[in-house]
Amino acid sequence: MEIRQLDGSDLDALAEFIVGAYREYPIATWFSSEPGRGEIEGIFYNKIKGIGLRTVVDIVCEDGGAIVGECEIVRIANNAGVVGIMVRRGQAGRHIGSRILDSAIKNAGDIGMTEFRAEVDRENKDAVKFFIDRGFSPEGYEDIEQKGGRKRSAAVLKLRI
Repeated sequence: MEIRQLDGSDLDALAEFIVGAYREYPIATWFSSEPGRGEIEGIFYNKIKGIGLRTVVDIVCEDGGAIVGECEIVRIANNAGVVGIMVRRGQAGRHIGSRILDSAIKNAGDIGMTEFRAEVDRENKDAVKFFIDRGFSPEGYEDIEQKGGRKRSAAVLKLRI
């Protein structure tokens, strides 16, 4: 198992991860339907571009050539970013989520981010607890509009380092 930054050679592994994550957690992804290859390629190239511009941090956990977890932090202000994290089912107990989140926050801190926001489905008590256990503070609830106009009620959690 390797924790590392997403790189330009990860397109196929990321595509498999994104489709698998959508199938496992459709409500937790921002897609309104299963994403196609073209959409995934666009996402991938935007991530790689953002990494180069220091507006995105994207940490993956690779195991056996497959991406089994990903944590992305997208800069939304000079010192603030929004956290997105997903770990594939079947990986429980390996502390992948904690490891990729810690690495992503460290890397984001290295490029000047000190405030982080996580938005998780308010019914996903495990995800809310995950962030609280890692120092995030609950800030309330917001209706978040996802791709395709679908809305969901999200718990908002924040961390300052």
